[in-house]
Amino acid sequence: MKNIIIKSSFCIILITMLGSCLNYDDLRENPNDPTSVAPSLLFTEVTPTPASSFSGLYRDAQYHNAIAADLGVSPPVNYRYGSASYTYNNLRNVDKMIEEAQAVGAEQFVILAKFIKAYNYIEMTRRMGDIPLSEAMQGIDNPNPKYDTQKSVYIQCLNWLDEANRELGEFILANPGENLNGDIYYNGNLKQWQKAINAYTIRILLTLTKKADDADINVKGRMASIVNNPTQYPLFESIADNMQLSHRDEDGFRGAYNPNVQIDVESIVYADTYINLLKMYNDPRLFKVAEPTPMALEGNPGNEAMVRMDFDSYAGSDISENLEVNGAKKANGEFSQPNKERFLNFVGQPSILIGYAEQELNLSEASHRGWIGGSAKEYYDNGVSASMEFYNVDSEDIATYLSSNAPYVNGDAGLNLIHEQMYLALAENSGWEAWFMHRRTGVPNLKFSGNNNVDQFPVRWAYPGSEDTDNNVNYREALRRQFGEEVDDRNQVMWLLKD
Repeated sequence: MKNIIIKSSFCIILITMLGSCLNYDDLRENPNDPTSVAPSLLFTEVTPTPASSFSGLYRDAQYHNAIAADLGVSPPVNYRYGSASYTYNNLRNVDKMIEEAQAVGAEQFVILAKFIKAYNYIEMTRRMGDIPLSEAMQGIDNPNPKYDTQKSVYIQCLNWLDEANRELGEFILANPGENLNGDIYYNGNLKQWQKAINAYTIRILLTLTKKADDADINVKGRMASIVNNPTQYPLFESIADNMQLSHRDEDGFRGAYNPNVQIDVESIVYADTYINLLKMYNDPRLFKVAEPTPMALEGNPGNEAMVRMDFDSYAGSDISENLEVNGAKKANGEFSQPNKERFLNFVGQPSILIGYAEQELNLSEASHRGWIGGSAKEYYDNGVSASMEFYNVDSEDIATYLSSNAPYVNGDAGLNLIHEQMYLALAENSGWEAWFMHRRTGVPNLKFSGNNNVDQFPVRWAYPGSEDTDNNVNYREALRRQFGEEVDDRNQVMWLLKD
């Protein structure tokens, strides 16, 4: 009995001693709730993704329309834009990715975080104007961040992009064969990411045409550095380099337009803004992307092949018209739908975020403006050819088009032509880029009327409504600084758009 008491007392003392040596946090840690995440998983989460063909946003750029009057849906495009959204939650995940990558020595993720940060801040500022950056995401330490000027946001983002390119190039040289786990675009190929960063930088520099002579931003110098140093700043070399996603019949991989979404299959028709531009240049891409109107096919039932090769067999709907008129014309077979062979399946066409055709047309514009050397015509031919190759147009038809239908020309007409070809190249891909190009250049002439709920075309989105309550003083100061009054709507002209 005495031995039992002694042994029991010893066990109690030992347990007490052991318990005092254990960390309380270790005891309460839940093995099913991990405190760290692989940076590759976060990288997949924060990587920008494209909008697939016939997503709703492409209606705003007037590539297609959605008409289903018989179902009482799909009213005209509403250009009465409201508030945009901040993406600071995504940027917090970027910061977490940096933290996790530094913990495991995965420097490539830290470098690419600069590209992703630049992408997010640029997407916010080009929609709204001045935004919080230098004081953003400080939580309770600074719940009311100031708004950085749009100019300073662009300078910071361009610096991040330049740093990302340089540091990634150095990393690739020092770590040959190093892969990038979690990559949804290039299967881990870091060199491809370096090309994409520089193609994106060229895109952003072209959006700054009204600030080309601002020494602080140095648009022309930055552009020339990229073009004149191809080893240091590699660029896309063909459509094989496109930053794009392919589709298939699996959850998470289907595009917006597919046989499972019958309302879209029935309602989507092309807009005449797009179709008429293709027809104006006798553009062979028309035959690849569109079906002849039902009226044209019914009018010549024994000669479908001939109908398909006749530009007059194709027509688009008027975005600015009301639903009743467009609905009646659609019911009468007057509008072209997406080409069934190309689109009415689960593969469709790849969804592009940043493409080679866009890059080359941007370089053509830069050369045309005298920012860089090289041949504006050569860049133009490269860009148009790349777009046509994307649609599987025959090489002979491409050559004829470039020599006869829409050859490069000098002067203002040439600049307008570059912009028109950019609009055609961006059709149903690259997200809002065609809309932003129209805002910058006025090309093409997008239609609107009272049916679209505006009396002038919008140039921005308002800030999130919560800013007026959560960050009132800084919000209203930013409005006064930018617009001269405390008005926050779609018609206010931001710094980016001012001469």
